[in-house]
Amino acid sequence: MRKGLFEELEKYGQSDFYPFHMPGHKRNAESGPLSAIYKCDITEIDGFDNLHQAQGIIKEAQEHAALLYQSDETYFLINGSTAGILSAVSSVAGRGRKLIAARNCHKAVYHAAFLNRLEMEYIYPDEIEDFGISAGISVKQVEDKIREIALREGIEDNRINSLIAGIILTSPTYDGILSDIKGIVKAAHSYGIPVIVDQAHGAHFGFHPDFPESAVAEGADLVIHSVHKTLPAPTQTALLHHNGSLVNGELIRKFLRIYQSSSPSYILMSGIDACMEIVEREGKEKLEKLISYRQELTKEAKKLKHIRIYPSMAEKQDGQENSVFWANGVQEPGRLLISVRGTELNGQQFYDILREKYHLQMEMCASDYVIAILSMMDRREGFERLSKALAEIDKTLGRSCGGILTEPAERNRKISLAYQQYRPKAELNISEAFTAEYDYIRMEEAEGRIAADFVNLYPPGIPILVPGEKMDDKVLQMTAAYLKDGYIVQGIEKYKPDDGYYVKVIKD
Repeated sequence: MRKGLFEELEKYGQSDFYPFHMPGHKRNAESGPLSAIYKCDITEIDGFDNLHQAQGIIKEAQEHAALLYQSDETYFLINGSTAGILSAVSSVAGRGRKLIAARNCHKAVYHAAFLNRLEMEYIYPDEIEDFGISAGISVKQVEDKIREIALREGIEDNRINSLIAGIILTSPTYDGILSDIKGIVKAAHSYGIPVIVDQAHGAHFGFHPDFPESAVAEGADLVIHSVHKTLPAPTQTALLHHNGSLVNGELIRKFLRIYQSSSPSYILMSGIDACMEIVEREGKEKLEKLISYRQELTKEAKKLKHIRIYPSMAEKQDGQENSVFWANGVQEPGRLLISVRGTELNGQQFYDILREKYHLQMEMCASDYVIAILSMMDRREGFERLSKALAEIDKTLGRSCGGILTEPAERNRKISLAYQQYRPKAELNISEAFTAEYDYIRMEEAEGRIAADFVNLYPPGIPILVPGEKMDDKVLQMTAAYLKDGYIVQGIEKYKPDDGYYVKVIKD
């Protein structure tokens, strides 16, 4: 039987070996309040392998993870999914100068494009109007984009892979919406183009029939999983899976050595390994419980008059059809989207009530909904408390204004949702703009200027503006609406003495 990394760390921590090596806490109980953790905190000493040239216990742990996910190769990430995305994009960058990306990708994708001087070619997801969220990406959208680029550049379809480095998509999205990864992979591979899937929020996929297949099983060349997001693993831990021969494995390893610390945390690596053991032994059973908890909650939610829950693929399989279920609107069961659209509450107010009155901390809020992340470690108690809170809040809605928003409120809501369909004009590529000289100016004076930095909502970290894109009245109104509603907008700074909002723009 394979000994896990944590077991070996624990054994070493209890031994009489004296540590004349890093880290400086020396596993000493006097090191402070974290001294219990320090017992297992070591560096690359004899018998414990090296993440950047794994040949022993770490290699075995990574191979075990690869076996679970049915991947050709799997690498531990201790700098989060960000390190995986940077490494994945960098590994394909030498294949061409353009990167096809869903516009709703995480900011790490844009950072990777900047570092590799790639030109971005965006696919814009459609909107699921009933809930005001982005749909998934379809095969047709990908094929249309490839043909559009080929026509514009005057290149034959069978040579387009010399221009397009790769395709990167996020599936599931922060809202839990899936893209047709299997179909997209088949289409992309027919052109010889590799597919990268940021599946940070889908590390639990493939371990229960009511959940989607992993993008690994669906044929993607590179897949990034944040095990800490939806599995029992420490924050900052993730996996990068490599499949097939379109992407050079040696390049991946080179870039992982660049983007990951040369002193990787053994606590984090052992956390990944221990997580894989839990998933293997108990994953299906725990996910079965999660499905039952969710179904009980959604059954009670059907009694509500104003609050709605977006139905997941598990509920659809149970025959609960809904008009929002269309080709690219399927949601995975590990994400709970709770909407107050059409009521007097906006998403931020709803979020605050759940947190302040009921001590239920949601993952994030948007214009008129909140998101809860579910995992196999959830307990029935949490779902019962949430169900009770939703019932109480629902009774208070629709009284003061009959559930109908005033015209200004409805206008602001539409403005704050508009970024999903907003298509700014790029005047410079990211690499040129991000390194250009810049000024800080008031937002009110920024119309017509070119962004020198990213402007994005956090969470989820999807850019509203990318460096090099022109600021028009629409994007400024959108950003102002987000700030007014209390959302965190990165890239916008508030300065005294005038307390105005300032943004970076490229110097004229």
